[in-house]
Amino acid sequence: MQDPKVIISHDKGTYTDPSGTFWQCDAKAIGSGSEGADSSLQEQYNKDLTLKEAETIALSILKQVMEEKVTPNNVDIAKVAPTYHLYSPSEVEAVITRL
Repeated sequence: MQDPKVIISHDKGTYTDPSGTFWQCDAKAIGSGSEGADSSLQEQYNKDLTLKEAETIALSILKQVMEEKVTPNNVDIAKVAPTYHLYSPSEVEAVITRL
């Protein structure tokens, strides 16, 4: 089973399925539970999201589809712009507490 992933992009992102077909998208959920997660993501996404709002939406969707409780030990958050930053466990915990 593939771990669920939620990707939210400020600019257009690209999603590629296993067959090699690709689409441009602003937000996409992939992995286990992706159908429900993708539906929730499309409902909640808008171009004017702040980083904080995007973090909250992404983790709230993961919380809905993951079998385990969302913790800093089983969730990673990264932002890519203006530079790549992988959140520390304490930064992930801060996002989780907003849920």
